Amino acid sequence: MKFLLLKISCILAVSICFGVLHAVGAEPPMWTFDDKDAEKELKSWIDLTQLAALEIVEVKDKKGEKRGVLKTESLGGDPYMFPGGGWNVANYDPIDGTQHNVLYMGIRVNVANTWQIYYYSAQEPAWNENQRQNYEVESVDDFEDIEVEITRGDWQKRDGIRFRIDPGTAEGIEAEIDYISLRGVPQTTTVEAKGKITTSWGQIKKQ
Repeated sequence: MKFLLLKISCILAVSICFGVLHAVGAEPPMWTFDDKDAEKELKSWIDLTQLAALEIVEVKDKKGEKRGVLKTESLGGDPYMFPGGGWNVANYDPIDGTQHNVLYMGIRVNVANTWQIYYYSAQEPAWNENQRQNYEVESVDDFEDIEVEITRGDWQKRDGIRFRIDPGTAEGIEAEIDYISLRGVPQTTTVEAKGKITTSWGQIKKQ
């Protein structure tokens, strides 16, 4: 009986280990807010404090092309929002920071300001200040693709990561977010009347 219990324990341990490795190796999350899953994506983002209600709206960029975006406004100096449902829950797999250490966003704001990404990891499961990366979002006349390399707190050496985004560090930041991604700039295509497929706004940002 003891041998059987030991054998079962070993099987469970291996299964759990395999499950964690499988999850960490999964594709990281991405939200584009402009397809048939837009409303579902909206429900997965939670505005927990000092933010106007998140909403999906259709806007036009400088070229006149329509985009579905996640829209919000900061109501204080410490706004933040979570994907997946809240503080320590998520509807996406753990993120392998050794493979995915860049945050990609398409964004248009009314005021330049400092934004932040906070995270916690399997190695340090807490929302500590050292697990925070600041980045600047400029106010320009059109949407801008930005890339944020996350290095603070050794994100690039960690796994099991959950994160939140602080959209500004002041009141009155109006933001239209075209996409949020940890796997790269999303690709979208449009089909012209003659059936020719052309790449639109989602081209890979040139380095």
